[in-house]
Amino acid sequence: MQENEHKKGKVIIVGAGAVGMAVATSLTRHSNYSITVFSTDKHTAYSQCGMPFAIGGQIDSLDSLILRDPQTFRDMGIDLRLGTKVDSIDLKGRCIISAGETYPFDKLVIATGSTPEIPSIPGATLENVFTLRTLSDAKKIDQALNDVTRAIIIGGGSIGAELAAATSRRNIDTTLINRSPSILSHNIDPDMADPVQEHLESLGVKVITGYVPESINGKNKVESVTITSTAFPADLVIIATGVSPENELASEAGIDIGETGGIIVDRYLHPSVGGEYDQDIYCGGECTEVHELITGKAMLSQVASTARRMAGIITNNLTSEPMEFDPILNPWVALIGEIQAGTTGITSKTAMENNIKIVTGIATGSTRASYYPGGRDIFIKLIFIDRYLAGAQVVGGGGVKERIDALTLAIKKRTTVDELANIETCYAPPLAMLIDPVSFAAKGALKKMRNRKK
Repeated sequence: MQENEHKKGKVIIVGAGAVGMAVATSLTRHSNYSITVFSTDKHTAYSQCGMPFAIGGQIDSLDSLILRDPQTFRDMGIDLRLGTKVDSIDLKGRCIISAGETYPFDKLVIATGSTPEIPSIPGATLENVFTLRTLSDAKKIDQALNDVTRAIIIGGGSIGAELAAATSRRNIDTTLINRSPSILSHNIDPDMADPVQEHLESLGVKVITGYVPESINGKNKVESVTITSTAFPADLVIIATGVSPENELASEAGIDIGETGGIIVDRYLHPSVGGEYDQDIYCGGECTEVHELITGKAMLSQVASTARRMAGIITNNLTSEPMEFDPILNPWVALIGEIQAGTTGITSKTAMENNIKIVTGIATGSTRASYYPGGRDIFIKLIFIDRYLAGAQVVGGGGVKERIDALTLAIKKRTTVDELANIETCYAPPLAMLIDPVSFAAKGALKKMRNRKK
């Protein structure tokens, strides 16, 4: 569809993150909409996922995470307003209000992202207690780390684990505290998290699981964190206990919020307003509730790849034929120190919570032939429902992302345990084992299935 086929209209985008700016730039290329973007962030077009690695020194500077200068977007014709809060959305009047000014829209995109969850721990507002969400946050943490010798990270999810590896890399005495019995519990099962914890400990990180800090202590500046009446000294604390959808603006406007805290949308990403989907509004990213493919339940996705896919759907629906955003498997991968971890589909924990009967297969292999120097361990866990692959977890020294991508497709294609047990793979001693451990994991699950029939 050519640009001149579109009637010029006003699009307002609230949020300048992965969804907001991707939609804005695509619309400038494929439509003649007038585009205004509002964001409370002082920066835009930067990689949030890269921040822990810049803090750890693997990336030269935090500024190198900025992919485009704000002026670039303004030169494209986008009215970009950083550091600007939208006070309210008037759905009936088809406008937003910011700093007392009214801005009408024909189409509205809500991509407000999420906000850090701050547990109700006494002392969380002390100096040198941080959260990591924006580039400004990262710069404050990076600067503060220059003058500390002891850091405590509260929260053992992917960000907390990545930050623990980063501070340890800077020769800072680091403690990671997680309330769950295992780290990365939102993503992988405890048996798969064990190698990751062992690797962090090998880097010098002290990992404490199964406890919630009682208090963060200090007069003005943090001095320690108390766990079970024991004070652990700290010059700096980073709270990485998760995020919640930034839904206040949408909720106050009358947009329906789901049980997950995310905005309820249809498959075209139109939000629900009093049970009716508003065809002139789109929502995407971490503020939005989506659905998981295996269970069908509502969930939140906090991975950048989901955000970019949603941005593509929104852009297409604003400029061309309608496209649907289907239920997701939410594939995820992380690099923690020198170990990779990834997951897709359901976990054993999810299956248990939903009373789903599963069969698992677990295998250990190597990233190279046994005789070739430099090989590293790799751990595979496959989860099957009625002989069909429904989940996969991979942890190891390499090849994790590639396997998770392939296994995500395998789940969507309803691949069976028999097919995976006899999977055809390539081989070269410096790159792989002769038989891929995915095949061994599938054979382990197949054996369990056969034994159950006897």
